[in-house]
Amino acid sequence: MRGKIDFIGAGLIIATVVPLLLALTFGGHSYPWGSPVVLGLFAGSAAGLLLYIFNERFASDPILPLELFKNPVFSTANLAGFLVSMSFMSTVAFLPLFQQLGQGVAATASGLSQLPLMAGLFGSSILCGRMVSKTGKYKAFMIGGVIVTFAGIWLLSRMHAETTRADLAWRMLVLGIGLGPGQSLFSLAIQNAMPIERLGVVTSSSQFFRQIGSTMGVAIFGTFLTAHLNSGLGKVMPGVDVEKLRAMGGAAHAGAAPVLP
Repeated sequence: MRGKIDFIGAGLIIATVVPLLLALTFGGHSYPWGSPVVLGLFAGSAAGLLLYIFNERFASDPILPLELFKNPVFSTANLAGFLVSMSFMSTVAFLPLFQQLGQGVAATASGLSQLPLMAGLFGSSILCGRMVSKTGKYKAFMIGGVIVTFAGIWLLSRMHAETTRADLAWRMLVLGIGLGPGQSLFSLAIQNAMPIERLGVVTSSSQFFRQIGSTMGVAIFGTFLTAHLNSGLGKVMPGVDVEKLRAMGGAAHAGAAPVLP
C-alpha cells in the first residue's frame, strides 16, 4: 500500500522550526529579547507546533506519528542525540573563534586544533561499533559516551587565554571520545526498539532531531556569546561604547571604512 505525503505536516514543521531559530538568532543581537519581533517569532513557533500536533492526530499518514514518543527508547535516544549534537556543533563552531580572538592563534592553527576531536570521535565510534557487534549490547556505551561528552565540555569550559595547545588537545580528545558512540548508536537503539514498518520514519526522525540540535546549539550559544561579549567589553574597557563598536563592525563588514572617534 502506497502512503500519502503529509505536505501539511511538513509545512507545519517548517513553520515551527524556522521562527524558533530566527528568534534565537535575533534575540539580544539584532533585537531585544522583549521586542515584538522576537516575541512574535516565538509565538509563531508555538502556534506552528500546536497546529502540527493537531494535524498529526488526524492525518492519514503522518510525517512523524505522535505515538512514537510513547516509546521511551525513541524519546530518550532522540533527546540525547539532540543534546549531544548541540554540544558537538557548538564546540566546532566557537572554539576556533576563542582561539583566534582570545589567544591570538592563527586561523590555520585553530583549524588544526580540531584534529584531536576528530581522532577521538572516529576512534571511539569504530571501537564502540565493533564492541556492540560482538556483545549485542549498546546501552552502556551510549550512557558512557554522554557522560564523557559532558566531562569534555566541562574541561573545555576551564580554558583561559594562557591554555597551551597541548592542554587543549587532550581536552578535545576527551570530548571526541565521548561524542563517538552517539554517531551511530542512537539510531541503532531507535531502530531496534521499533517495528520494522516504522524503520524509515524513526531513522529519519533521529537524523532530524540531531540536525535541529546542531542548528539550535549554534544559535543559542551564539546568543550567549554576543551577550557576554557586550557586557565583558564594558568591564574590561570601562566607558567603551559597545553599540558604536558594533556599528563600526557592521560598516566595515559592508565594505565601508569605519570612522574612528
